[in-house]
Amino acid sequence: MNVAVEIDDYIKKKRYRQINSVLLWQDGGFLAKCYYNGFDENSRNVIKSVAKSITSVTAGILLDRGALKSLDEPVYRFIPQFNEGKDPRHRMITVRHLLTMASGIYWTGGVHYHCPMLDQMLRSGDWVGHIADIAVKDVPGTVYRYKEWDILLLAEVLNRICGDLYAFTNENLYQPLGIESAGWFRSASGTYYTVGTNEENEKQSDLTAMEMLKIGRLFLQDGIYDDRRILSKEYIAMATAPSAAEPGYGLMWWRGEGWYGCRGYGGQSITVVPEKRRIAVTQATPTARGMGYDDFINYLIWEL
Repeated sequence: MNVAVEIDDYIKKKRYRQINSVLLWQDGGFLAKCYYNGFDENSRNVIKSVAKSITSVTAGILLDRGALKSLDEPVYRFIPQFNEGKDPRHRMITVRHLLTMASGIYWTGGVHYHCPMLDQMLRSGDWVGHIADIAVKDVPGTVYRYKEWDILLLAEVLNRICGDLYAFTNENLYQPLGIESAGWFRSASGTYYTVGTNEENEKQSDLTAMEMLKIGRLFLQDGIYDDRRILSKEYIAMATAPSAAEPGYGLMWWRGEGWYGCRGYGGQSITVVPEKRRIAVTQATPTARGMGYDDFINYLIWEL
């Protein structure tokens, strides 16, 4: 079976014209490398919320080194606005709650990535202060709700621990893996939004498919890349285990029966199948429809 031809046929049959890159890697070698729409192995694609999973890796590195003492550290120890009594449950929120999307802070998502609550925050002069003014709807740690508040607060906590979140991630994750990326979107007050893009300064999370594969390989190889320990095996186990509030989500890593991985709006994905020693990577141009290509990913990891 020619795997690349099978992938081409599936994409044509489904008319998935926005897919740009597909990699299928297993046990040390490629089963297929497919590129479309003028893309090649050097082409960069905005990774959207795959950046959340990468931010989780940085949290793991800081935890491994003792700079972050515990995932159960309360957020207010790093962000004083959460210790001002605006909502007594602000003091209950921990780093773990941010990583598992269970902070409990009120959130209403928009349609197809157009979110009025997020837009309002982006227009404010102080992103963290804006979020700190929002009430807690659910007891922290009890209810999973996928939201941008938690990644923004996590980025702020990590930034205050390491001094500069992007610089630390670049030095301790990207460079050891041979990854190059533009700097991350940052507010005027210094808060990183690792998922965000800014047309004015063109800073965004953009990686090649090959670079995304390296993130998957790091996890499949228990935190070792090119014989160098980057991340502990223990953190990978925690990141890919079910959280208390949502069995399909770990520490900003998605999970399912026999697989775990990263997902980004519009078709960005890294999927690791440990039993098969297989990794699938997809990149696509995001559209208003918010395509996720779950059927295609399942085809890549289970049927080929």
